[in-house]
Amino acid sequence: MVRNERGFAYPLTFCIILLASMFLAIQLEQYVTEQKFLKESENILKQEYYFLSSIRQTEKEFFETGSISVSGSYTFSAGDVLYSTTELTDTIYKVTYKLKIGTNPEITAYSYYDKSYGKMIKWLEKN
Repeated sequence: MVRNERGFAYPLTFCIILLASMFLAIQLEQYVTEQKFLKESENILKQEYYFLSSIRQTEKEFFETGSISVSGSYTFSAGDVLYSTTELTDTIYKVTYKLKIGTNPEITAYSYYDKSYGKMIKWLEKN
């Protein structure tokens, strides 16, 4: 029985190839998932950076001039932020930001500027 090896090599080789293929398929799926996650994380960080830069620029403009133009835009390398202001009270302004990056859907955010404090007091992001 030890010397009778007819039919033994094919099933063993097939199992080894099947296991190797499954291992490679799992690794490929993990790689693709990580790449999608990286792209999404990059996009989210870019959005946060653009909003933060817009808020800082708007806050600086408010602080230096005491008022801000009713609407305008900030242009970045990958997208644009459009903003518009409305006066809620004598000291509080509401600034609406609309961010558009490439083909992604537009994101809206709001901030409230208090002239007595000289800074933004509240931030809301609407998804």
